[in-house]
Amino acid sequence: MKRLEIKTLQKIYPNGVKAIDNISLEISNGMFGLLGPNGAGKSSLMKTIAGLQKPTSGTIHFNGVDIVKEPAFVKKSLGFLPQDFGVYPKVSAYNLLEHLAILKGVGNPRERKSQIINLLEKVNLLAVKNKEVYTFSGGMKQRFGVAQALLGNPQLIIVDEPTAGLDPEERNRFNMLLSSISEDVIVMLSTHLVEDVFNLCSKLAIIQQGTIRAIGKPSEMIASLKGKVWTKAIDHSELQAYRSNYKVISQHLVERVLHISVYANVQPSGFFPVTPTLELAYFQYLQ
Repeated sequence: MKRLEIKTLQKIYPNGVKAIDNISLEISNGMFGLLGPNGAGKSSLMKTIAGLQKPTSGTIHFNGVDIVKEPAFVKKSLGFLPQDFGVYPKVSAYNLLEHLAILKGVGNPRERKSQIINLLEKVNLLAVKNKEVYTFSGGMKQRFGVAQALLGNPQLIIVDEPTAGLDPEERNRFNMLLSSISEDVIVMLSTHLVEDVFNLCSKLAIIQQGTIRAIGKPSEMIASLKGKVWTKAIDHSELQAYRSNYKVISQHLVERVLHISVYANVQPSGFFPVTPTLELAYFQYLQ
């Protein structure tokens, strides 16, 4: 069983921005979701865990080793798929994976070839192994990114906003791939897409302004809203008045008609009950 323990972690940049504010987490095998809006501190936390930057204070232990003091330990066990990653032009998928495998310390040529072929097959890119990666579509590049992250049999895999910009079919294919690799290792999924977390993660943390607002199972977060969320169609001109009188946690258009959802222990007059969702729970915790 792999284990990642983060205690009272802080990261304050030289300009005074507190990107990580006293975060503590315990994560084991499976897929863990880190859910929050853009600028919430998700990428800063991922970079700190990956050893790309040192925290201002706090500790991170992976399998019992302090990886703030010994960052090389986690780097040997890490697969990292950042939000944006570049590729060398004019280099094929196979040759680029071979180059990266060597950098990751996969020294045996026979083992290296076997790993690369198996990974290309797993991410459904074996048929285009000799094609230059820079010519790949967005979804193909993301699947290639998973392949490079899995080189060297990592025990901790970090994926940062992996499905941003993908079409629905590619997102589904990519999510199935992530799910299949998360049984025996830790996979940390950092995203602002509630649907991806709901589909993939058995546990999640909601983060905003560098702090953890909630930790738990998606089902528990959804259950906590039962009988406490209500909806009503209103005119756009009424929105500010409703915001002043109710805890509005969500608003959306249905056929150009504005609907609001409010959080209340008792059903407000004129409102109707709503079936809770993880998205509504997310909005509630961000209030």
